Amino acid sequence: MPPVGARVRWVLLTLMQLTLFLLISGGVSAQQATVENIRPVGQVCLAGQPCVGIIADSAAAGSVEPAPEAAATIAQPANAQSEPVAQSESVAQSEPVTQSEPVTQAEPVAPAEPVAQVESEVAVFDAATTYQMSCFACHATGAAGAPELGDQEAWSVRMEKGMEAVMANVITGLNAMPPRGLCFDCSDDDLLALVEYMVKQ
Repeated sequence: MPPVGARVRWVLLTLMQLTLFLLISGGVSAQQATVENIRPVGQVCLAGQPCVGIIADSAAAGSVEPAPEAAATIAQPANAQSEPVAQSESVAQSEPVTQSEPVTQAEPVAPAEPVAQVESEVAVFDAATTYQMSCFACHATGAAGAPELGDQEAWSVRMEKGMEAVMANVITGLNAMPPRGLCFDCSDDDLLALVEYMVKQ
């Protein structure tokens, strides 16, 4: 029986050969899969112009020819002379197209509700609800030194600096408080209403 060290070397050598084989064979199949994934799948053919596009393995896939029906129904450019399009015998003749009546513009329809009412509904800001969604986590518990709702002493210290300084801190953030208190859809006026709501409680 060979010594333990020789058996370990033999196992390691076998594992390295197997790994090398898998890497080489996996790399080839990965390249083939990539080529298959990015090969063109068709051609663009316009009436009177050569087809554009290459199909990989065209011998295996066969060449793509536009169907006679498709070639016959391709629309002419707007600036082309109006000449009849030659159709193959297999395509059924359709009835002639008649000129339709000119389109008239419809009169504008009045909105169901006046615009002023809709704007006033959108402009309503509920400070109490927004406080519950954006401010409650810190200002109800005093987390990271945030002044708690109803703590008049803590708020009075901050308000000594003036509302302008307090709003600058609210907008840019201060210490652990993120900018705008994470209420990114709040306008500056909404943030002012939130501060006033918390100070008055």
